[in-house]
Amino acid sequence: MDINQIQQICTSLPHVEIEIKWKSDLVFMIARKMFCVIDLEALPTSVAFKVPHDDYDEISTRKNFKPAPYFAKNKWVTVIDIERLKKPEAEFLIKQSYELVKAKLSKKVRAELGV
Repeated sequence: MDINQIQQICTSLPHVEIEIKWKSDLVFMIARKMFCVIDLEALPTSVAFKVPHDDYDEISTRKNFKPAPYFAKNKWVTVIDIERLKKPEAEFLIKQSYELVKAKLSKKVRAELGV
């Protein structure tokens, strides 16, 4: 995977907004809530996203994964090197993160978005 491929996955999802935060993080959001973050300065390039509470311990200890700095308490993981991440797994994990974040939006916001 590379940054462009991850960006394509994220932007294929409905209502996604993109923003640069903290000087070097490419952030993908739905209703201003983050679901995927790419560290543009990290070498190798890393990506972080939310995972289900029940899967966090298993995923965060897999090879090429670790708890996401500052976000681990909210069950976010970091893929240390995106080049070692296979496209099907990236698509699954990013879409899963999107759905987890979308599910936490208020009923009002979901209604405004039509989701």
